[in-house]
Amino acid sequence: MNVTAESYGQAVVLNCKGELTADSLEAFKHAVEHQLREGQVRDLILNLEEVPFVDSAALEYLLELQEKLAEQMGQVKLAKLDENVAKILEMTRLGGLFERFEDLSEAIKTM
Repeated sequence: MNVTAESYGQAVVLNCKGELTADSLEAFKHAVEHQLREGQVRDLILNLEEVPFVDSAALEYLLELQEKLAEQMGQVKLAKLDENVAKILEMTRLGGLFERFEDLSEAIKTM
């Protein structure tokens, strides 16, 4: 899992590349926690355009992250979902728990 970050005030875009699974989750968590420690981050936008698959461990972490940010009046937003990831979210009925955007710039504008 390769993760790069772009800061937009209290929002951070995390551009993710590779499968988000139990095997790569620690690298992803490290990138997220680094961003949360470094600044006054309230919202995270996850650009999942280059993430072809997420497993149950990753989904569980995303839910935990959503709860954590909600306590700070923030949220996790998902942008540019790969078709497979969108199907996984729908099949697990988790799709409605995250605000989703087709375009990354639209997600950034909501901040």
